[in-house]
Amino acid sequence: MKHLFLALTLFSAVVLFGCRKEEGCTYQTACNFNSDAVVDDGSCDFTSCAGCTDSDALNFDPLATLDDGSCAYDPAATTADCVSSLNFDNYDYPVVAIGGQCWFAANLRSTVYRDGTEIPEEQAANFPNLDTPSLTSYNTSSSTFNAQGYLYNGIAATTTQHGGLCPAGWHVPTELDWMELESYLVIAGQGKRMGEVLKAESGWAQSGNGTDTYGFNGSGGGHAWPDGGTYSLNYFGTYWSSTSTSSGDVMQRTLGSGSNQLTRQSYWDVTGCSVRCIED
Repeated sequence: MKHLFLALTLFSAVVLFGCRKEEGCTYQTACNFNSDAVVDDGSCDFTSCAGCTDSDALNFDPLATLDDGSCAYDPAATTADCVSSLNFDNYDYPVVAIGGQCWFAANLRSTVYRDGTEIPEEQAANFPNLDTPSLTSYNTSSSTFNAQGYLYNGIAATTTQHGGLCPAGWHVPTELDWMELESYLVIAGQGKRMGEVLKAESGWAQSGNGTDTYGFNGSGGGHAWPDGGTYSLNYFGTYWSSTSTSSGDVMQRTLGSGSNQLTRQSYWDVTGCSVRCIED
């Protein structure tokens, strides 16, 4: 009888412990995740392994497996010696130094070329039919113009007649100028967030504001499309270069409310985009 009791006891122990499910932290993003655990015991730790996981950051933690949003970046040295503002066509443009470049920190709103000759203004609906430089305002709205400036067609952005769109000592940025800005941002650790650091801190749709780390104050001026309509106000900011492609299109850069990037593409020269001036 005693032997039978011992056998039953051992059998019960085997059944009990053999069927027992291992407990532990079952959340894969936790610092103490247990891959063998079947039942979560509430012990998950989400802080001891948290830190900056971006190797481009100044405070990158190679031991961190959970990014806590603490990454800090060196804005890198700015070497340009720029004026603080510049008056052109009766408007005071703020100027910002980014790396070795001096940029307008507001969209161009001039109605004249460098030499004072008037730039023809057209309705956006007429843009597709033009083969000469022109400007328009988004939906002819004065409030939008006050915030965003004019939209210029690509023909205006690339022209050199009458000295071009920008004041003396300044020009519409070339493709190489834009690439220099992008290279600077990459060196400064901002390669994955160029759009975020260039966008203004307010005014963008869908909570798409940026940090405006460098004072560029990028805004969503939208564009005048080749179908004669104006689109994407506060959703996209499109900026011309003065560089044409072999097919006759014009290179430009785009900031978007839904993106942290600065994108590069070409548009038809009858498109209307914003313009920023850069110092020679």
